Amino acid sequence: MNSRPLEGFTLIELLVAVAVIVILAGLLFPALSAARETARRASCMNNLRQLYLANVMYADENGSYVAAAPDIFTSNLKRWHGARTSTSQPFDGSHGPLAPYLGGSGRIRQCRSFARFANGTAENAFEASCGAYGYNATGVGSLIYSLGYRVEAMSVGGNPAHIRDPSRTVMFADCAFPQPYGNNPKYLIEYSFAEPYHWVFNPGQESAFRPDPSIHFRHNGRANVVWCDGHISSEEMEQKAEDHFTKWNIGWFGPPDNSLFDPY
Repeated sequence: MNSRPLEGFTLIELLVAVAVIVILAGLLFPALSAARETARRASCMNNLRQLYLANVMYADENGSYVAAAPDIFTSNLKRWHGARTSTSQPFDGSHGPLAPYLGGSGRIRQCRSFARFANGTAENAFEASCGAYGYNATGVGSLIYSLGYRVEAMSVGGNPAHIRDPSRTVMFADCAFPQPYGNNPKYLIEYSFAEPYHWVFNPGQESAFRPDPSIHFRHNGRANVVWCDGHISSEEMEQKAEDHFTKWNIGWFGPPDNSLFDPY
């Protein structure tokens, strides 16, 4: 009976096969990552659409958009995205003013791309429950442009009929904020205000001073934005702040003024 030696891979052949697999994996991984982020961005857009519709329904019933932070100068227990019984507690999205219009638990769905960053358990995560979305508190969620930055202006949101150009006025956007605050932040937290380029202290006047930015360009360098007419866009960063914001992909889109936040 003839016997033949068993055939198998040589060490060189095994090494070549492993090298080919590694190369193929290296080629496919960026494409898979890009496809995954595309799906996350689409999910984020759907979340923003739900926020827009909830705010519109709120306005239909109440005569104005939801107030961004109606008691921020007093008890500081209410936000557009939630409520709490003590300033030492996190905001509860199920008790927020938009909850009745969001269905299910009433909680705002978190952007899936933000899951890579800090969550509500992180130190100083003071705006948890907003889903990593920020509201145009200056131009839509208050009357700051008509009354100035004071208690009365924060108690109610803007009237939809008074917004001059809804297609060019931000309602909600991807937002975040670096912590600990300073020149060397370690992580990002949820932040519920889409800050304009300049503060507005007096009625209708942009100040020379600017707030820290909060628009988060987390979708492969782009940020999702829903405008007051309901359309959603994907924006690139056009205006940068200090390095400790830029390295976390936080800045502004559009011109270096409040034209995209100003309702009038």
